[in-house]
Amino acid sequence: MSVFYQKAPFPWFGGKSKAAPLIWRALGDVDHYVEPFCGSLATLLLRPHECNRTYYSETVNDLDGFIVNFWRSVQLSPDATAEAASWPVSEADLHARHLRLLRWRSECDLERLMGDPEWHDPKMAGWWAWGQSSWIGGGWCSGKGSWVVGADGRIERRKGGRGVFRARPHISDNGQGVNRATLREPGVGEYEFHPMTMPELRHWFAFLAARLRHVRVLNGDWKRATTNGASKTLPVRAGGACGIFLDPPYSERAGRAEIYSEESFAVAHAVREWALGRGTDEDTRIVVAGFEGEHPELDAAGWRCVEWFSAGFLSGGMGGTGNQQRRERLWLSPHCLSLEPAPNPQMDFFDEQP
Repeated sequence: MSVFYQKAPFPWFGGKSKAAPLIWRALGDVDHYVEPFCGSLATLLLRPHECNRTYYSETVNDLDGFIVNFWRSVQLSPDATAEAASWPVSEADLHARHLRLLRWRSECDLERLMGDPEWHDPKMAGWWAWGQSSWIGGGWCSGKGSWVVGADGRIERRKGGRGVFRARPHISDNGQGVNRATLREPGVGEYEFHPMTMPELRHWFAFLAARLRHVRVLNGDWKRATTNGASKTLPVRAGGACGIFLDPPYSERAGRAEIYSEESFAVAHAVREWALGRGTDEDTRIVVAGFEGEHPELDAAGWRCVEWFSAGFLSGGMGGTGNQQRRERLWLSPHCLSLEPAPNPQMDFFDEQP
């Protein structure tokens, strides 16, 4: 299996793939894993433990219906989603699909995700992932741009319109997400070529469908996934542990701009207050992601604050706003596991010899 199968097929601003090993060392092999701000599912997909086991459960949530529709479409219609996501990077198509996705949302199709557990739109899911992979920076499907579709069907600029920005596509490297170079299959002869939907992309989506088979996906406010009733499953109540990874949008303390389609500068403060209360439970291990200086209240309460920076400019976290990744932090609740390597008894034996 290719390593990139364990990643989302689209880039995500603030993704924590580089922090995932540290997060899982702190949480351990918990009986129930909860991720209330799932985004690209970077941490879940990089879980080092065996998935889909009896008595172990995983629950994720996100308020952005585009993300939920994508993951549901990958679970239920991986081939159709792959077909919609496989398309050349084209500036005209990027704006046209962007506008169509905003119209899809305005027509209340996102509410149908809540009304029918099997309803999904694989075409919109594939277009969304393709656009997220072709777009520069944050703000994809935010609806904050001024370009809209006019009465004559042409794109036009309108003040105060809920439209798109006319940014050029991402062309600064060999491709990202569903456009990544490792998906390409060069022709081997004069008349031989790969199909429009690349086989490796189908394999990737099929793997994701299997990996997410037993993951419960919620679509709503983050607090719904963190109540005692939702997070403390029977194995947890029988003596197990619940691990919660909280990665809310950076607050105003981080000094960031608006980047998410479901935007909030205040939710991080609510997350911190909830975590301070729940962090005292012996059966709960919590990791909160944030920016240097964003959560001094957790420091004061005895939470461990660790830096997870590793070499890689523009890689994860706040890297897209300059070389800021060095300021990324994780706060670990009092009952998280030790991050120190396990002692080696054999080495201790030799160390004690005269």
